[in-house]
Amino acid sequence: MAQLATLGEGNTPLVPSIAIGPKLGLENLYFKLENCNPTGSYKDRFVAAEITQLLARGVKACVATSSGNTGSSLASYCARYGIACAIVVSPETPAGKLEQMRSHGAHVFQVTGFISLPEVTDSVLQTLERLCHERNLALVISAFRYCPVGMNGVQSISFELSRQCGGRVDHVFVPVGGGGLFTAVCRGFDDSSGPKPKVHVVQPRGCPTVVEAFERGVDEIRAVQSTTKISGLAVPFDVDAGLALKALRHNGGCAFGVEDEEVYEAQRAMLAEEGIYCEPAGAAALAGLRSAVEKDRVHPDDAIVCLVTGHGFKDPDSIAHAAAEYPPVLLEANQLREKLSGPLD
Repeated sequence: MAQLATLGEGNTPLVPSIAIGPKLGLENLYFKLENCNPTGSYKDRFVAAEITQLLARGVKACVATSSGNTGSSLASYCARYGIACAIVVSPETPAGKLEQMRSHGAHVFQVTGFISLPEVTDSVLQTLERLCHERNLALVISAFRYCPVGMNGVQSISFELSRQCGGRVDHVFVPVGGGGLFTAVCRGFDDSSGPKPKVHVVQPRGCPTVVEAFERGVDEIRAVQSTTKISGLAVPFDVDAGLALKALRHNGGCAFGVEDEEVYEAQRAMLAEEGIYCEPAGAAALAGLRSAVEKDRVHPDDAIVCLVTGHGFKDPDSIAHAAAEYPPVLLEANQLREKLSGPLD
């Protein structure tokens, strides 16, 4: 019997909005907490399915590329199942994700220009493909183009949402980098017997591969020069973006481009008003929803889900900026009563 790779991923909570939804005039806003997966992101669904396949093939080593969360997840599962792991990342990968990879024993290589520059990224991918072919290694990239079996595991998000929403989901807002998550969510709803919501793309204006093509009404995904600082959403070339664009048009959704500061503001709101500890990319869906509300693309009584894709510990710098708004106060014991009265009034 084949070994099933798992750390208990999936079946993540769906929680109603307490504050943000009412402020936006929305009666049924929910957050799907993919940050509650074992390594803190939805990528655990992909990696669990992919590692299960590698174990069945007897693979003992793999090479991966990652903007952060794939590497963190892969390092964890590889450690658990005794698979040697090397991960190629960008120098801009947040420290929290790098430390997570390294703590599990992964060999991490930061390549200048990787991800941000299309020509460098293409060269790296060609090198890795040749190496894996020559040495019979597995190449793990969280995209249907490279690892369709693993990406099929991500469709479980849609199956869960159909069940958790009691048969009614009108809109799902999805952060988009490479496009694989969005494609998987759309395919999951297509394969589900439940409701078929409109699934919307949310992408930084600083890396608008899908948004630009959607707005221009064309099918071609053009490589762009990425300027966004939102880790995980800076994929400036077509990995699964073409698939995502096709799925977007098929399901009748929209594409929303958001500025980085809008994403950071959404993150701060989720931290301070909903108690949801997420990284910036995990708040991007909310930033897109806010844009949809401004453009009257949703109705007050619609059932709306925002995917929270990654945990706050992934990007400690963004958390530090949010925490700076609430600095600690150093005082003497005899000052405590006086100082406490103000903030608690």
